[in-house]
Amino acid sequence: MSQLADKSNDNEKTSRKFYEAHAKNVEAAKKLVEKYVSSSEEEDELDEATILKALYKNYSDCKEDEHLLAKTASFLENVLHSGSATCLICIASVKRTDAIWSCKHCYCFFHLNCICRWANDSMAQHKAQNHNVQGYYNHLGEYVSPTKKKALHWCCPQCRREFQPNEKPTAYECFCGRETNPISQPWLLPHSCGEICGKLLQPNCSHKCNILCHPGPCPPCAQYAITSCKCGKSLPKSMRCLEKDWECEQKCNSFLPCGRHKCRQLCHKREQCPPCSQISTQTCECGRESMKRQCCEQKWQCQQMCSKLYSCGIHACKKICHSGDCGECPLSLPRSCPCGKTKKVGPCTEIIDTCGDTCQKILACGQHTCTQRCHKGSCNLCLVITKKKCRCGLHEKELPCSKEFTCETKCKQSRDCGTHSCNRKCCDRNCPPCNKLCGQPLSCGKHKCQSVCHKGPCYPCRQQSQVNCRCGKTRKSVPCGRERTVRVTCLEPCRIPSKCHHVNRHRCHKNECPPCSQICGLPNNFTGCSHICKAKCHSYVKVSNKGNPDIVNIWETAKRIEYKSLPHPRCEEKVLVACIGGHEIQERACWNSNPDSCQRLCNRKLPCGNHKCTLVCHFVSHPDDMKAQQGCMSCENGCNIPRPTGCTHNCPRPCHLPPCNPCSVAIKTKCHCGLMQIIYKCCDYYDNGGNENDIAERQEQLKSCGNRCLKNYPCGHRCAAKCHAGPCPEPSNCRKRLRIYCECKRLKQEISCDKHRSGLTKLICDQNCFEIIKKSELSRRMAEELLRKQEDERNRLEVEQFEKRFSKRKHKERKSLELKEKREVNWKLLLMYVGIFSAILLAVGLAFYEEH
Repeated sequence: MSQLADKSNDNEKTSRKFYEAHAKNVEAAKKLVEKYVSSSEEEDELDEATILKALYKNYSDCKEDEHLLAKTASFLENVLHSGSATCLICIASVKRTDAIWSCKHCYCFFHLNCICRWANDSMAQHKAQNHNVQGYYNHLGEYVSPTKKKALHWCCPQCRREFQPNEKPTAYECFCGRETNPISQPWLLPHSCGEICGKLLQPNCSHKCNILCHPGPCPPCAQYAITSCKCGKSLPKSMRCLEKDWECEQKCNSFLPCGRHKCRQLCHKREQCPPCSQISTQTCECGRESMKRQCCEQKWQCQQMCSKLYSCGIHACKKICHSGDCGECPLSLPRSCPCGKTKKVGPCTEIIDTCGDTCQKILACGQHTCTQRCHKGSCNLCLVITKKKCRCGLHEKELPCSKEFTCETKCKQSRDCGTHSCNRKCCDRNCPPCNKLCGQPLSCGKHKCQSVCHKGPCYPCRQQSQVNCRCGKTRKSVPCGRERTVRVTCLEPCRIPSKCHHVNRHRCHKNECPPCSQICGLPNNFTGCSHICKAKCHSYVKVSNKGNPDIVNIWETAKRIEYKSLPHPRCEEKVLVACIGGHEIQERACWNSNPDSCQRLCNRKLPCGNHKCTLVCHFVSHPDDMKAQQGCMSCENGCNIPRPTGCTHNCPRPCHLPPCNPCSVAIKTKCHCGLMQIIYKCCDYYDNGGNENDIAERQEQLKSCGNRCLKNYPCGHRCAAKCHAGPCPEPSNCRKRLRIYCECKRLKQEISCDKHRSGLTKLICDQNCFEIIKKSELSRRMAEELLRKQEDERNRLEVEQFEKRFSKRKHKERKSLELKEKREVNWKLLLMYVGIFSAILLAVGLAFYEEH
């Protein structure tokens, strides 16, 4: 019962998620239709409500599978919403009109050009790798090509599923593959042919997908079937097609093949009970031995020979344990000579001799026959001389047919380790795996790798080492090889006296004291300055002294370690240094404070007043003066006065004093909106007069045609500014008037666009609206009553006229004059009729205004 409850809960969750996804897609489609603006969209919007309704019409009342449904809904949303899907190759959005390719396994979209390029590049890389695999040359100088080659394929960029070269996409197809180059229609799903999908549903239930051509996986089968359970004991009920093989909670209770025990498994198909797992005592087929075995293994044989006498009473049965009769004596049946050419029937005691003819049996080689006379026993080995090739196929030799030929040539092909060669004699190129030990030193530097020879780096050493601190109070177990790099933390201070002028500030450690890392702090006497040495302490430094190799004896090593006090390094204190031309002041190290050339241009004004000295920084007598001095160059150039920023036209005049004439070159370009062609002078556009805002405003006006901007604000109203560049200015200040109404359309109000954007889209009906609605309803009823009375009066008058016309004429009597009394006017009734009439006119006017 718990399993059925879990299944029902899963079905409810799946159904709820399907309806949520369905509603989400419909709401998204409605919002896109309501917010559609033709002038601001790159692509035409689709009728998504109609498309989704057509897709889901066959699945409106069924319960869907959770993960497949989520996939289908996400793929539909990516296709309907332009730019939602992204090509993983070019990282660009996939539009509705782009030619795409969809993977059949992960259903991911790619541009057709991108996936074709991806497949070609992948196969080119595989070809290059196969081409780089090298063979070898044997002892005869023949080239032996490598045997192992990787198959050519390409993979999907997302799911990495392998495809063959012939599966490379060449054409743009719809999702179901029926139509090539499908045309985009506004009422169809993009990249779809609009026909029924028709694919077999998975898992295969013989039904086909009824949704229109769609992306992603097909949803589960939506059909139902009335079926019983597997065992057939429960009543049939309506189940999903995928769940028609359901199980009840009853036990089978059928006798197992052993005939002793019953099946205790839950509902399953008939005659498919599992083997009996009970233990029972069973005898072998001959009945001599018995042992406890499972009931499902009733037939078994012992290893004893039958040894029963045949009917002849002379010979015994030589079969292993069997049941039933041993049969007739095989020697009493028709027998033949050893070669089988002559047959004879005789008693089992008679011995059949050889016939004396040639044996001619097929020998073990399978090609030649035995040339001996008919004989008993097996034939000899084949001695026919034939040409045989060795296993490696390099040599050929004449040998007896029964003898195998192996040469002495060793295989030079590398084994799977890639290091050792095969070296097996007469190898058939199926080299065995390398069985040698690796033996390479491990990273610890103490042990060697004990694994079989392999590719790549060896595994780390698995042994452990113990490391102690200097004082011996702290110990630590570390992997072998990390003794030098491991850090043993001891809380005791180091007790070794310091070798330099600083005080030890480190804790106890395992090896010698680390070098002092404090700043020297003594006056630097290397450059003769008075700066403090800020280098690392160098009073006691380890130095390797090679010594004099001529006087080294056999008892002393040529390399000795000494501790020395090194001199102060060069002073790196920063000081200000000016160059020889007076152009710049740099911060340099104290040891490199001599002034030199900065390698910049001199840039001193020449006597012409327009040009500057272009020589590299050189010595001058007055560095602070930027006028030409002795050593500067003389002016030989034309006019080099800089033009206004943006102007690319050279001044036509020779070298002269500023200012240059304004640039009168005409520039022709289009306005910001792109409708008109604007012509202006270069000097007007690149005039640097004023600040940056004035320059930008003047350039904006020159490029503007003066007409109203053709763009729309995000609210949908047209931009109120003149022709301009970039996005429309201040879209939030749109104050265009809009009318909003209440639900009954009686109240109306004009509001600005900013209030409408803030959420004020309709008015709330007041009490008068409700009263008018009631009055209009009352007036309608009264008008109907009045029309009914008028109709009755008209019918009555018609009846009277009919009677007057076709009935007998009556005697006319003289009319008597009767004075009618004056009736008083009923003002209440008159006001009621006037109100009814005005209400009808108001309702008609509101309906007409709503339509237009």
